[in-house]
Amino acid sequence: MQKELLLISLFVCHWLADYTHLSSAWMLNAKRLGKPLFPIFAHAGMHTILMFFTLVLFVENVWVCLGLAALQLATHFLIDVWKGRMNGWFPTLQSPANKWHWIVFGFDQLLHAIVIIFMTYYAVSQSYS
Repeated sequence: MQKELLLISLFVCHWLADYTHLSSAWMLNAKRLGKPLFPIFAHAGMHTILMFFTLVLFVENVWVCLGLAALQLATHFLIDVWKGRMNGWFPTLQSPANKWHWIVFGFDQLLHAIVIIFMTYYAVSQSYS
């Protein structure tokens, strides 16, 4: 049950950081085209902070939590920069009327989900080592 609660909690963190007021217009504007980098880094940092404190609730080893937080920071930043750059390289992707907009958006979310699932399973495996 611990694994499932952690997984759900990390997805809630993802939702909070991506789809609520925690994503400011400053961050969203940068994410749209993958630049400037600092607002995207700040956005990835918001994900990282929420997930780190969530991990601490479930995982006794703070070094595991810090390592997974670093993974979240790097991967979230890189995925969001990539998606934004795709919008810049292929401007038609910015239109929700374009089916490829949703394919790229869905792939972006799939990559984030894979990272969260990995984090969960790694954290739980380290808790029982």
